[in-house]
Amino acid sequence: MTSDAHYKGLVEAQLRHAGVIEPPVSVDDVAAILGVPIMTVSFPAWFTGAIVIEDGMPVVMLNSSSSPESRRAALAHMLSHILVRIDDPSTPYPRDTSLEHRLADSMAEEFVMPEYLVREQAAKWFNDYRYLARLFAVSESDMMAKMRDLGLMKSRGVLWDY
Repeated sequence: MTSDAHYKGLVEAQLRHAGVIEPPVSVDDVAAILGVPIMTVSFPAWFTGAIVIEDGMPVVMLNSSSSPESRRAALAHMLSHILVRIDDPSTPYPRDTSLEHRLADSMAEEFVMPEYLVREQAAKWFNDYRYLARLFAVSESDMMAKMRDLGLMKSRGVLWDY
């Protein structure tokens, strides 16, 4: 079984290949570099996105009535499923278990808040999670959780390492 770190490394490699050097990350640009078409389609409000296979290749369908933030998160999740498949072509496709969706969620978080950029920007902006949240186009609570996971914040306050 491959580790979460391996899959997060796949995301980082794609972001670096795409030339992502500052936030916010354009997941659409990464999809374009991977050659994954994106279609926006009107779906019911509860539906965010899906991967369909067209002529043997994946196409990401996103709900046009979803907010831009929801579409970005859904696209990151769908690209994560595609990266897992690219990494191991013997992997069944599409993947449907809760474990596989947890992995895709973890990878999607890395797409929008890549560790290398969060660490770099946190050092530049004195671990100001509110500013970083706006910079990365994520919620303050998501940025705070990411910074805690990276050891940049304690459960009560910021780690000042300057």
